Amino acid sequence: MLKLKEIDNKFFEFIKKHYLEILFFVITVISLKARIDFLNYQSQDYTSFLVNWFNQIRDNGGILALKQEIGDYNVPYLFIIAILSYIPLSPIILIKLVSIVFDYIVAIVSMMIIYELLKNNKNKHLYALLTYSIIIILPTVVLNSAAWAQCDSIYTTFVLISLLCIFKEKYFKAFVFLGISFAFKLQSIFILPVYILIYLSNRKFPIYYFFIIPIVNFVMCLPAIIFGRSIMSCLDIYINQTGNYIGYASMNFPNIYALLIDTISESNLIATPDIAFSNYGTIFTFGILAITAIVILHKEIKIDNKLLIELSLWSVLLCTFFLPSMHDRYLYMADIISIIYFIVNRKKVYIPIVINFVSLYVYIEYLYATKNLPIAFVAVINAVILVVLSKDIFLKLSNKELVTEKKE
Repeated sequence: MLKLKEIDNKFFEFIKKHYLEILFFVITVISLKARIDFLNYQSQDYTSFLVNWFNQIRDNGGILALKQEIGDYNVPYLFIIAILSYIPLSPIILIKLVSIVFDYIVAIVSMMIIYELLKNNKNKHLYALLTYSIIIILPTVVLNSAAWAQCDSIYTTFVLISLLCIFKEKYFKAFVFLGISFAFKLQSIFILPVYILIYLSNRKFPIYYFFIIPIVNFVMCLPAIIFGRSIMSCLDIYINQTGNYIGYASMNFPNIYALLIDTISESNLIATPDIAFSNYGTIFTFGILAITAIVILHKEIKIDNKLLIELSLWSVLLCTFFLPSMHDRYLYMADIISIIYFIVNRKKVYIPIVINFVSLYVYIEYLYATKNLPIAFVAVINAVILVVLSKDIFLKLSNKELVTEKKE
């Protein structure tokens, strides 16, 4: 009996000493199971586009096929598909596997951000694990990769690495990683206004660093150019991509246009009345960002790391709410940043809950062809969160504690 008690005590001590690692392992296993259950699900995007691109690349020599204009995704993602095409497995498994791997990378990078922002907090390990656990089992994160076969975790990963570099004042690296993110998805530009605000606030890096973004994009397109694809066809991918959707104000996304215009189909497609209407949404977005920049310049505001996270979340919400031609998944980056925002501030838990609810709504609408709530109603909820966050930010920008002392 004494020996059994001794074993029990040692087991308890082991659990007590390594409970964070054990929880990390358990959450990882659970999250993997959640993804495995969706692996055979074929979304419309997969059947109409992704599998066709994969087969076209595989049938035309793998990497050699990069010289062709296949699909409307940028070269880096197609390069990954080309590498995978040599593996004798089902395309759906290979395509989803890449995104799933990045699910875990984005969750781990989020942990690293928490470690950096809460480095003086004695509970930082617990908060970091909590961040990982929430993000890796977020419904939209699971559905995006495992069900939809989309790759939003890739560009979001590099955005978060870029922000981590900003926190550590490694600005050159920050722009390199932002450039990598841009090379994977155009949606990375939702975070770009924050970098402009940082430049205006801190002036700790030269303005020409912004040119790193297109340079990195060009470098990442070199594999296709080397195999024969024209430079111009690589550089205008995003121009052509946005041009395909210029006739839509919104594509199943609950933003301002869902409040102003009736949908034209069961898929919540919202047509643009005219070009001027869409342009106004873009101009309005730039106007709000310009006002924010003027406030920062006029009051000589110093953006700290916590405010930077809040501005990053706000920037994504603002852009997706007012810019035209927004798609279902474009709130993905906000889903993840909202969790980091809450863990860092540990208040207003309703903000990440509502943001992820809005995002999940469009996922369910698309993946399962259901219409449980009017899109205009969800757009109102989205608007409320944007107003709340905007109010918080502008109150902080007017806070004297954030204003640097003016030189006499």
